[in-house]
Amino acid sequence: MRSENPCPTVWILDDSPTETEFIRAALAPTCTVLCFKDGATLLEALEASPPLDVVVLDWEMPGLSGIEVCEYLRNNRSTATLPVLLLTSHQRPEDVARGILAGANDYVFKPFKPVELVARVHGLVRRDRLQRQVVADERASRLLAEEALQVAQVSEEHSRSMAATTAQLLERAHQTQREVETREAQLLQRADFERRLIGIVSHDLRNPLSAIGLTASALVRQISDERHRQSVQRILLAAERASRMIRDLLDFTRARQGGGILIERRALDLPVLVRAVVDELGAVYPNRSIVVEHSGHGAGTWDPDRLEQVLSNMLVNALHYSAPGSPVKVTTRDEADTVLLEVHNTGTPIPPDLLPRIFEPMERGSNLSDQAGRSIGLGLYIVRHLVQAHGGTVTVRSTATEGTTFSVRLPIQPPEKQGQVPPSFLP
Repeated sequence: MRSENPCPTVWILDDSPTETEFIRAALAPTCTVLCFKDGATLLEALEASPPLDVVVLDWEMPGLSGIEVCEYLRNNRSTATLPVLLLTSHQRPEDVARGILAGANDYVFKPFKPVELVARVHGLVRRDRLQRQVVADERASRLLAEEALQVAQVSEEHSRSMAATTAQLLERAHQTQREVETREAQLLQRADFERRLIGIVSHDLRNPLSAIGLTASALVRQISDERHRQSVQRILLAAERASRMIRDLLDFTRARQGGGILIERRALDLPVLVRAVVDELGAVYPNRSIVVEHSGHGAGTWDPDRLEQVLSNMLVNALHYSAPGSPVKVTTRDEADTVLLEVHNTGTPIPPDLLPRIFEPMERGSNLSDQAGRSIGLGLYIVRHLVQAHGGTVTVRSTATEGTTFSVRLPIQPPEKQGQVPPSFLP
């Protein structure tokens, strides 16, 4: 059995010193990393090494390729279930299928970001440990069943009058075994489905939608006919909605799998980020007015990509649930050791019975279903967890007279500098 140490052991097979160091640097903060330049050396080391948690293989290698090493691992009884992450620049469906059929548990396309690699490695570790725990539970249940069977047999030998009791014990033992086997099959099926879903969404949908969005943006600037411009604008809006839903679905799936979403802090000017997000949404919603107000410096140490996602989700939510002609207002201001970010809109308030659940998945700010298909109900759920990952808080107030305001308070410096320990991943 592999170690249950929270710091997993990861082996890397890559003949490029530059790529090897890039991968090692990404994984070293949270993993014990060992690097190999050729497949034969890695396989030889496996014979004398203690169990490890994940192997990261480069597809293209001199000598034994990553695919060949993966096939060897799958054909070896001691490494048949060892999690394998395949690095590849081959993005054709048939190449992906070949990697999966060779036994790879997951894959990452080159070039990739460190956050994606780290998340996928930790996702494989968690999934493998869960599966091994299920197997251990089943083994324990089987031992209990065998002991129950032995007791029943001894009881039968001592007294025929215990026949009814023996039958009951046997039935319980078999029922327990069937339940454990059923639970293991369901967990494995669910884990496989979620892995396939992430792969399909991230690699087969995001790139085409990005191409559609870029093409539509270019056409909007080039077309002079207003009717045609509006048609292309609808295409751009649909592509933006689909991309946002895919991003939220990916974050939701990773959070539920336990892999989490890594945040990367760096110095950031929040008003500059707000203006960039507003300008981007202004191109998607040209007929809506978004008012921006700043006070104070608005500078801090945060993850720009994730705060952009937080603001974008809140703004899109405000645009969807306000009247077409009404403005949406974005405000930032300094408050002691925090920065306040607020998004306000007028219109029908959030029903009081929905307010306590507004940040839960699949909840919306209206009792009516979103018939326009604008949302899958994950935007505010993602907002809450991203803000919490920064050590901040998010609240909402909504009345008929004041409208609806979402308020995000972010610590200017990372929580560890304030005597707290921040989470590296979403819970």
